[in-house]
Amino acid sequence: MQQYDQLAAARAVELLGFGALNLQLARHWLSLWSEGAPPPRDAIKPRHVKNHLPGIAIIEMRKDGSVTCRLAGSAIAMGLGIDPTGKDVIAITPPEHRAARLQRYRRVLSGAVSRCVKPHMTRFGTVIDVEDIQLPLGGLTEDGARQILYHADWRPQTMDRSMAELVDGMTASIDEMYPITAPVAA
Repeated sequence: MQQYDQLAAARAVELLGFGALNLQLARHWLSLWSEGAPPPRDAIKPRHVKNHLPGIAIIEMRKDGSVTCRLAGSAIAMGLGIDPTGKDVIAITPPEHRAARLQRYRRVLSGAVSRCVKPHMTRFGTVIDVEDIQLPLGGLTEDGARQILYHADWRPQTMDRSMAELVDGMTASIDEMYPITAPVAA
C-alpha cells in the first residue's frame, strides 16, 4: 500500500477548484482521515452527507482490474437513465472512453484526488457543465478490492425516471489530478 500524505490531500482539495458541493464533501472526507490514511467506506455516514447522497457513487476496483459500481445515488441513475449499482462500470462506458476511465480509476487508487468537468447536453436541449470528483477510500474490502468515493455535483431537473436526463457528453473540458502520496524514501 502507498503512504498517503494528508497535507498533500488537503492541498489538493483546496487547489483543484472544486465547486461548492464537491468542496463540502471533499472537506468532510478530509476530516475523516485517521493515522495518515483516507477514511474507509464505512466511515462515510449517510446522515453526515445528506445533501450529497444523490450524486454519490462508490466505485470498486478488484485485483483483476474489474470495476463495479457498488452504490449510486439517484442523480447518477437519473442522469444515466439506468442505475449503475452492481454493474461493470467499464462495460457501460462507451468503448471510446473506457481506457481513459480505467486509467483515471487507477491513478486515484494509486494516490491522487481527481476533478473532472464535462459539458453535457440535457434532454431539454441545454448544455450544462457537470463537475465530478474522485477520492480514494482507505483499506481493502474482504476480497482485497479498493474503493473510490465519487461525487457529481449535478442534480436532475425533473423526477421523470423514464429516460436519461443527460443525453450526450463524455469529453472532459477539465480533467486534473493531484497526487496525495508521500515521497518514497531512498
